[in-house]
Amino acid sequence: MLYHSSNLSSVGKRCAAIAVVVGLSSWLSVCAAADSVASAPAPTAQSGAAVDNESGTVSFIDKQNSIIVVSVNGGQQLSLNAKEHADVLDRVRIGDKIAISYQEPYVTGLTRTKGAPLTHLTHTVKVTKSAANAGPDGFEAVRTYNGVVEITAINRKQHVLTFADKSNADHSIKVIDPALVKVVGSLARHDHVQIGYESAVTVTFAR
Repeated sequence: MLYHSSNLSSVGKRCAAIAVVVGLSSWLSVCAAADSVASAPAPTAQSGAAVDNESGTVSFIDKQNSIIVVSVNGGQQLSLNAKEHADVLDRVRIGDKIAISYQEPYVTGLTRTKGAPLTHLTHTVKVTKSAANAGPDGFEAVRTYNGVVEITAINRKQHVLTFADKSNADHSIKVIDPALVKVVGSLARHDHVQIGYESAVTVTFAR
């Protein structure tokens, strides 16, 4: 699962906060010498488990571009692309209160990018199913992250990577794909890697 923190000073802090994403099956192998690393975060739940929840309000609907914008707690905004399931646009209204459930993130790509500068993690959210498991008043989506990051710690036993993007915010994520687990074994601290990961999202309307 994914943990979030900033300016971590201990392994405990690295395991502090949990966020999003589940996904595709692309992979790239990497050849490199193994390196000794710091001890790492506590064991994580299996991929696919619900790990976080939040609530929000639909603040904007762009039917022409099939975009739904949700204002969530803390003032952040979540933009969802409903182009492939436009019927969702007819079932949602501005002002609707919604509940969002995130599943454990799943690493889909991991490769060393020697010399590449760090980037901010970018993300997109796309509606993948118009009717959520909870019933017709909702939908499902997938949130995808990508970026060039620096490895700051590796737990080889648990296959957990801790990394920082350009914003210097630390994140930790468990790698499950067997091919990518091999990649983890070849990485060293301070390596720059291109990482991609996803999380399934379930949205229900609280009407």
